[in-house]
Amino acid sequence: MPRKNRRLTIILSAVFTLALILGPGPGAMLIDGSADAPAFLFGVPTLYLWTLLWFSVLSGCILVAAMTIWKKS
Repeated sequence: MPRKNRRLTIILSAVFTLALILGPGPGAMLIDGSADAPAFLFGVPTLYLWTLLWFSVLSGCILVAAMTIWKKS
């Protein structure tokens, strides 16, 4: 594996792992308000936006890997 792809693989793996942890885990508890008064941002529940953000990060990692690392030479 070329050195450039190896570095990209490590970066994408780290970002993907971080997104897996922060999406449904402790990040969701930090961003959401209480059960009695959930947090809203622009009229949308913040937890929903938080989930969309990390889903986008995960999807982006997969797309970048598919177009660079997993591409057939």
